[in-house]
Amino acid sequence: MSAPIAFEALSTLLQDSTGGVASDFGESPNELYLIVNAVAGLPAGTYVFHRDRQILEQLRAGDFRRAAGFLGLGQALPADAGVNLYLLCDLERVLDRLGNRGYRVAQLDAALTGGKLYLAAYALRLGATGLTFFDDDVTAFFEPHAAGKSVMFLMAIGRGQRAASSAV
Repeated sequence: MSAPIAFEALSTLLQDSTGGVASDFGESPNELYLIVNAVAGLPAGTYVFHRDRQILEQLRAGDFRRAAGFLGLGQALPADAGVNLYLLCDLERVLDRLGNRGYRVAQLDAALTGGKLYLAAYALRLGATGLTFFDDDVTAFFEPHAAGKSVMFLMAIGRGQRAASSAV
């Protein structure tokens, strides 16, 4: 299992990756959902990030490592990660607003946010990896809050035990 991530590091990741980009489609169509496994000072559980207020809302408390591993196609990385970040989008709303282009906008926005997450994680000396996932199961896992949304991106972020001990 990964060593805990500092809460300040998670805050930096969220602030630096969700600032948006100049575009013709307005604000990000994606919402950030989290499974927190090991973040110092933040109880384990599931969260949604409200970018407009820069706050995390806890959806459920508890240890969801096993669920994180399952949702990430049964891989060990999301189960071991300090935090898993999922970008979900209400595609129906985006398609109504932007037509067929809406799906490409949601994917592009998720990819840009993912790229910023990578850069911020590496700047903070954290490991980060994008992963595949079970689409419908991720949505169901975050319901009822995520009802009707589609998953665009998953990133697992952590700090390996070896890296944590050498940083001391």
